[in-house]
Amino acid sequence: MQPVLIAFGLSLSVALMSAGIIVRLRRATQREAVLDRLRADPVLSLNEDSRRSILRDARLSEVSFINELLERISLVRVLERWLVQARWKVRADDVLLRSVLLGLAGVVSMQLMVGSTLLGVGVGAALAVSPVMILLMQRKRRFAAFDRQLPDALTMMKNSLQAGYTLNKAMQVIAEEMEAPVGEEFRDTVEEMRLGVPLSQAMNNLRRRVENNNLDIFITAVLIQFEVGGSLTELLENVSETIRERFRMEGEVKSLTAEGRISGIVVGVLPIALVVIISVMQPDYLEPLVATETGHKLLGVAAVLETLGFLAIRKVSRVNF
Repeated sequence: MQPVLIAFGLSLSVALMSAGIIVRLRRATQREAVLDRLRADPVLSLNEDSRRSILRDARLSEVSFINELLERISLVRVLERWLVQARWKVRADDVLLRSVLLGLAGVVSMQLMVGSTLLGVGVGAALAVSPVMILLMQRKRRFAAFDRQLPDALTMMKNSLQAGYTLNKAMQVIAEEMEAPVGEEFRDTVEEMRLGVPLSQAMNNLRRRVENNNLDIFITAVLIQFEVGGSLTELLENVSETIRERFRMEGEVKSLTAEGRISGIVVGVLPIALVVIISVMQPDYLEPLVATETGHKLLGVAAVLETLGFLAIRKVSRVNF
């Protein structure tokens, strides 16, 4: 039975990989054709980042029937939003294809090396979710970098407005002078307004691309000022100071809760480290836990209690403000 499963997994992996290569080559050809038209038109001769923003559409796959299938799954739309927020220049079907290929590779490799279906399923599942986990890590890292740059961006916008610039020109200064991710996001917002998108919609698009509480404060303040009027420079100064004060308070909270967070890490890592050390020093010592039904039950209970303890310490150590 195992040779049949291995052959089936290898065949499916080759078929999926071939389909992915064909779709990628077709997509690259279509993209180059559109870029050639953009370069030929002086009106549309935008920079590379702007071209990417214009070229991006809402399709989840280049293949029509796959696109229709994925559009019916709400979680795929969430994945597509994560891709936009992390600035991955791929579609949702690319990530799903990589996940399937990695999962099959894990199952097949474990079958070939140790002949264990259960271990193969576990390794395959871990490899299958790894692209999404990497995506979420990069998305979180990008949001954190945006949060750190935002106060300086608002100060630069305030100074530009005091120098006589309009709001659009002030945001363009941020797009040109600041590095990613703030520069990229404001560049997209400026290009949208150049193409005729209203300010409120462009700001809401920025809000969807970057999930950040401090950015929400800025966008809400700008939209209210746009509707009722007032001094935008003073408003930006107040918002910038508020964000900096939030950073200061966050630093104090992290320093006060450092002991609890370290305790949570110790609770999570120490049992696993002990199991590894004991297995190396005395391999037969933990055999009853692995080889008997009672040992399996004890391991399950220990895993549940360990997870509950880690989550409880994390909940206590987290302060929302």
